[in-house]
Amino acid sequence: MEKLYRRIPYLLAIVIVITITMQLYWSYTEYQKNSSKFKSEIQQALDVALDNYFIEVAKQKNITIIVPADSLEKESNLSKKKKITNIISEKSIPKNISILTDEERQDENSIYENSKTINISINKDSINFKRLKTLIDSELNRKEYAIPYTLNYYKKDSIFATAHKGTSFLKHFSAKGKSTYLKTGESIEIEFPNAVKIILKKSLLSIFLSFLLTVAILFALFYMLWVMKQQKQLSEIKNDLISNITHEFKTPISTIGAALESIRNFNASNDTEKTNRYLDYSNQQLEKLGKMVDKLMDTALLDTNNWTLNRQTIDVKEWATAIVENYKLNSAGKNITLHFSDNSENEAFIDPFHLGNAFGALLDNAIKYGGNQIEILVENREGLSISVTDNGNSLKKEQATKVFDKFYRVPQGNIHDVRGSGIGLYHVKKITEKHLGTAKVSLKNNATTFTISIPNE
Repeated sequence: MEKLYRRIPYLLAIVIVITITMQLYWSYTEYQKNSSKFKSEIQQALDVALDNYFIEVAKQKNITIIVPADSLEKESNLSKKKKITNIISEKSIPKNISILTDEERQDENSIYENSKTINISINKDSINFKRLKTLIDSELNRKEYAIPYTLNYYKKDSIFATAHKGTSFLKHFSAKGKSTYLKTGESIEIEFPNAVKIILKKSLLSIFLSFLLTVAILFALFYMLWVMKQQKQLSEIKNDLISNITHEFKTPISTIGAALESIRNFNASNDTEKTNRYLDYSNQQLEKLGKMVDKLMDTALLDTNNWTLNRQTIDVKEWATAIVENYKLNSAGKNITLHFSDNSENEAFIDPFHLGNAFGALLDNAIKYGGNQIEILVENREGLSISVTDNGNSLKKEQATKVFDKFYRVPQGNIHDVRGSGIGLYHVKKITEKHLGTAKVSLKNNATTFTISIPNE
């Protein structure tokens, strides 16, 4: 199981790399597709504008020549062309021949009997760039492309005229008109920049959905890893807790068992003093066992938030002194001193039982893990403050931020001389918060100080 868990980050990294690569590739191909579509639509806009331009020119420059049918019937094609050329140049227009513009021809009915009509389109040698540019702008606006461009008119591979729209830019792309109306040797070219913003705008929805999908996948993967890590930690905490509680319970049970066995088997003389001593040992261990059970039950109760404080007005000095004296009995030879701040109030409105347990948990923590000198300072002014300082200097800053977490125990490596359940300081924090107070730890001057502060009500 441990080996499998170690492989998970590598598998997760591979999945993340593949996911991001696929999404980037898909986004790139989508961009390329829209870029090609953009170029194609610019090409189409140019061709449509050119066709519309030449159609307009053709409509405006058409004339109709109406001539008697018999005047051209007997002439050869060459003679007809020469005659028509002379008519168009208006050098000699016979009286029996009429020249109509395109508009005039549409208004005429068939009033010319026995006559033939000849339609002729007259083109200029150059293109009206202003009109062509207007048509191109119209097509681009219709396609919603507000881009700058340069329009070049070539005659025999030489630029004959140029028109610009918008700001200057470096040439990125170009398209040449494919209109069949262009004369031989003529070409119209439009140059336009790489309109990244426009292309991205066209791809915005798909790119956004791709990004959203990628984020969702990554979030799911990291969340899964976090859950697995939490489960692993909970499993380790559970095993550690069971091991520690088993040890904590076994110690007083073994002591009680040994005392009872001594009374039964090794007290043949019925020594009352020895019997009482063994009974005192047993009673002390039973009290210790009871406190551990109460602490576990209180912790479970604290998590449910279905309990209330039983606040009472108590004498602070008397209450604190009794707790400290009780813990001095099992202080393992450590020097414990109690100080009361000057000008402190004598009374406080607290839950003496639960807050006493929190105070005792701080003392027990200092005795187990602290140095040989333990100092306690009690202040009761605007609020009740209890500080427990020891010179152990064994707690690190990164550990200090976690000591109030449930089941957290400071790593001791392979040293197992002191055991604990990891719920003592968590119990302190929850009881203090129930009193609307705060619990904190500070590391200063090679000393560790735990402080609980309760506001007065």
